[in-house]
Amino acid sequence: MNSQFTIVETSLNRAEFRWKWLRFLQHSFLLGAILSLLALLFALGVTAGWVSSKAFAITFFAVLAVGGFVAWFIIIIAVVARAPKRPWLAAALERVDPRLLDRLNTLLFLEKRREPHAESFATQIARQTQTVLADKPAASPFPGTRPLPYLFAFLLVLGATSAVYHFYSPWQRILAAQTAELIPPASPEKPLELALPATNNVEQNANWGEVRITDPGADLKVTKVDVVPLQIEAAANQALRKVGWFSTVNGAEEAPHDLPPPAEPRYAVYQPTLYLDELRLSDWDVMTYYAKANTEKENSFASEVYFLEVRPFREDILKLPGGEGGKAYQSLNEMSALINGQQHVIRQTHQHLQRPASQENLQAQDRKKLSAAETDLGESTDHLYAKMAAEMENKPIGEALDNLALAAKSLNQAGSLLDQNVMDDARNRERKALTELIAARKIFQKALNENPKSFEEPTDEEVSPVAEGSKKLNEIAEFRNEAKAAQQLVQKTLEQQRTLEQQARRPARNDLTKLSEQERQLQKTLDEFEQQHPQVFKGTEAESQAAHEAMERAAEALQNKSKDSTNATQEASRQLEKLSQSMTGHSASQQLADAYKLKQLLDQQVRTLDQIAQGTNAISDPDLQTTANQARETVNQLKRAAEQEPTRDAFGEPLREALSGTNKVELDTRLNRLQQAQDETSKRQRSGEARDGLNNLSKAFAASEPSALQKAQQSDALKPGEQESFNVGMDELQSLIKRLENERQVSPKDQGKQGQEALFNLQTGLRSINGSNERGDQILLHLQQMLKSDRPLDVANLKKLMDELQHFSVETSDRLAKKDENAEVTNIDPTRLPPAYRGRIQKYFEKLSEK
Repeated sequence: MNSQFTIVETSLNRAEFRWKWLRFLQHSFLLGAILSLLALLFALGVTAGWVSSKAFAITFFAVLAVGGFVAWFIIIIAVVARAPKRPWLAAALERVDPRLLDRLNTLLFLEKRREPHAESFATQIARQTQTVLADKPAASPFPGTRPLPYLFAFLLVLGATSAVYHFYSPWQRILAAQTAELIPPASPEKPLELALPATNNVEQNANWGEVRITDPGADLKVTKVDVVPLQIEAAANQALRKVGWFSTVNGAEEAPHDLPPPAEPRYAVYQPTLYLDELRLSDWDVMTYYAKANTEKENSFASEVYFLEVRPFREDILKLPGGEGGKAYQSLNEMSALINGQQHVIRQTHQHLQRPASQENLQAQDRKKLSAAETDLGESTDHLYAKMAAEMENKPIGEALDNLALAAKSLNQAGSLLDQNVMDDARNRERKALTELIAARKIFQKALNENPKSFEEPTDEEVSPVAEGSKKLNEIAEFRNEAKAAQQLVQKTLEQQRTLEQQARRPARNDLTKLSEQERQLQKTLDEFEQQHPQVFKGTEAESQAAHEAMERAAEALQNKSKDSTNATQEASRQLEKLSQSMTGHSASQQLADAYKLKQLLDQQVRTLDQIAQGTNAISDPDLQTTANQARETVNQLKRAAEQEPTRDAFGEPLREALSGTNKVELDTRLNRLQQAQDETSKRQRSGEARDGLNNLSKAFAASEPSALQKAQQSDALKPGEQESFNVGMDELQSLIKRLENERQVSPKDQGKQGQEALFNLQTGLRSINGSNERGDQILLHLQQMLKSDRPLDVANLKKLMDELQHFSVETSDRLAKKDENAEVTNIDPTRLPPAYRGRIQKYFEKLSEK
């Protein structure tokens, strides 16, 4: 082409540049979205715990940055190198500019022909095109909105990535995990000694203070005659004005215990001694205590919260009906485990309020964890209520169950308040729940002491599982049906009452009498149903009475055409709604208890089938058929409990999985084959198959219980572990010595029990440390002889024995430590510690040297 076609070239070049620019933006936004998505997936991996290595994180982001830059460079080269065909560009221009009239396509066609007449013709067309475009440049054939979807996708992924990194801080999590691997875990027994305040310039610039209870520095399980020495240390960079400790027993009012003014302005150590009998603590009481210090500038610092729980002597616990393996012992153990769990949550909440995390998202995570723990404890308490109601039916434990129900409600409310960040109310609910759990345990113990015969467990001869099973299954099915019918009736009555309430707001004067008759008919229907089905209204008597009285008042107000008739009908609606809610709650509790009755029946059937399979039970054919039928009905009712309201959400997935279609069919098949067995060999074989299937279902039931209750059943909260028994025994022996030294008398009976308790724990602890050892046995034999002697205990001899036990324990520990060939010694370079921390350590050891 000659220079006469410059306008054509300019138009095509401009269109080509715009096309390339828009493609560059599209690919760049797409690359940005992919890189942001990879970063988001990495953050989710860190949050889920799949990634915890700092080196891996650095490598990942380095590769991501280099790869992103290389990919972007390739995009630039690809976009610049690739150009669209000229005819395609000309066609695109002519589509958006009708003035060109196909001139560009014609010129591009003619530029390939070299005939003279063609060039003359092309020159005329080029001049026409130049004239057209001189008036107004051609419009762009490629709209600027083409990259917008890619831009929106990039911004969406980038925003999600930024939000995840802001709220979950994955890099901080990796650093925390790295630090946790480098720092050895602290001993849970007692905290480190409190460091003294430093006087260096680094710490003088920031206000700080710390209060610790360093002795015992842990929760204690004691008897009512024990002596508990405390050591409270307080330090601050300002002068201390007031130091004290606070206690509350069973959640009652908090009692202050003031301590003398500190001898030094910024450091104080106190060693008060607690005589539990003087505090009037009795068995199963729980004392909550913590220390607090105020400075002259009104700054306040508090220690962690600790719990001191008073236990009966072990020999008294073992006298419970059924002994250590009985239902009474198990119930006390499970209540104690839930109390320990609630104590842990209260301590964590106290710590969360005293020392909150630095970031808001971490604080929210802590609250959610606390909320989940409280909710789990609430569900576990509901299940414990149901389990005790099923296992101890008709026993005098009603008041204990009432307190368990209140505790479950308080625990669930505390969980909800924690989730909503209403911390003051949540803390009050936590302590209220602890109070109610403690009350339930104390009342249960009282019932055991006052009615021991009522809790005696029946022998095998007294139990007739075949006869009792059919009766229980019928009662459970009848209650479920009655409860469903009652809830439907009350709900229908409530809806009709609300309709009547609406009509009563603007009635004609003559309609009030008719409305009064309708009100009385509703009341009569409800009353008749309640009389016919009293069992389903059990526990809701107060709400039912209030609803009847409100409906009666509403009927009278309507009949008398009183001005108060509208308010009366509204009150009747409110009372009926309360009755409906109460019935739903009581029905759910009863049906959960029925589920545990089904679990009992299931375990009885497993035992019966096991006896048949082992050949130790010669059961008759009719009883075998009845047992198989009862097992089938038990499985059917358990399936309804696991899959239908109101008990569906009370159980986890393992129970529903065990009762799913295929598994349920397999269970029914095994029971059918058992019923069809003819000879003894096949009966034993098929009894074993049915036993295994039912036993798996029983295990699935246990696995579906709330986690806190599962942990309670798998541990013994009523006795110390073997590893800690020695320390508990030494503390009890020390307590006995302190009481004798201070001439604080207790009854000979309690003193003897205290000595035997210490001896038992020392024996258990030494056995776990070193097995059977002649020297250790001799020391304990000497202690046993001293305790059994009729002569008064000699303090000097007790101290000598205690020293021998302590030395023996240390020697044994040293020997065990020397056996560890991989023992390592860590040397800490003090120059690597921060100046402020070095100053505190130096001051602390200077103070120790002065003692």
